Amino acid sequence: MNQTTSSMRVVIRADASLQIGTGHVMRCLTLAAGLADLGAQVDFICRAHQGNLIGLVEQRGFSVITLPFASGGDKASLDQPTHAHWLGCDWQTDAQQSYDAIYGTVDWIIVDHYALDQRWERMMREKCKRIMCIDDLADRPHDCDLLLDQNLGRCSQDYATLVPEHAKL
Repeated sequence: MNQTTSSMRVVIRADASLQIGTGHVMRCLTLAAGLADLGAQVDFICRAHQGNLIGLVEQRGFSVITLPFASGGDKASLDQPTHAHWLGCDWQTDAQQSYDAIYGTVDWIIVDHYALDQRWERMMREKCKRIMCIDDLADRPHDCDLLLDQNLGRCSQDYATLVPEHAKL
């Protein structure tokens, strides 16, 4: 992220729920706070799952675009991420709702969600200059410019076939 941070617009797509847990939103809140301290405008897109942390994100001073609660999700299939059912809807619906929620073009979309992959990220390309993925499973392809896996012991080779050549790991 080498642009002047004080002029940067960032949208973070992350969810918390009773099933998902809180880790994705909590680590994104830490990142958002650091970016905001440097002057970036950071907004979240979160789905209103039972057990969400939307109130906490707002308490921390960030705007949240709330996607409606959805009771279903993608059924397990060969072309879906293992955790697709955590999304609460199919990836196309989530992508369209997220796309429609973003006003104009942002500098970065940061996505931290086990149910989202390169298909969702490709759909977001028109809405952003760059995409960052936070992933610690190395189990699905991403269309990103930057990928962060904070786990100890993970190596770049784990993502070699899962990200574009230009992606920084």
